[in-house]
Amino acid sequence: MPRTFKLPRLKAGMVAVATVAALGAAVPGAHAAGNCTHYGQAGYGQVFTDYNYSGDCWEFKIGTWTVFPVLVNHKVSSLRSWAAYSGQVVHLSGDGMTFDAGAGEWWASLPDWFNDRANAAY
Repeated sequence: MPRTFKLPRLKAGMVAVATVAALGAAVPGAHAAGNCTHYGQAGYGQVFTDYNYSGDCWEFKIGTWTVFPVLVNHKVSSLRSWAAYSGQVVHLSGDGMTFDAGAGEWWASLPDWFNDRANAAY
């Protein structure tokens, strides 16, 4: 007859909590919405609704006029990009102002004067 073992309820609960915590840590940003699928690919930029590249994300091809959807429109707080060639520039536009960054630059926190103003990129 096969032997069966029963874990005490407390120990089983701790194992379940540890497993859930480990899974959550392995999938960062899984709750965020957006279209960011070209991480690290030359010629692309990504904007985020929160500082430090978190929150909802929207991706655009550098050099192509892109109007941001409601998801990120006037909510952009951080930017990262990857240059396709030397000297390429990312332009964020909004509220009559433009923020320029060299492609390949990462801004974990946009300057206060432009934070939450972007509605387009090119």
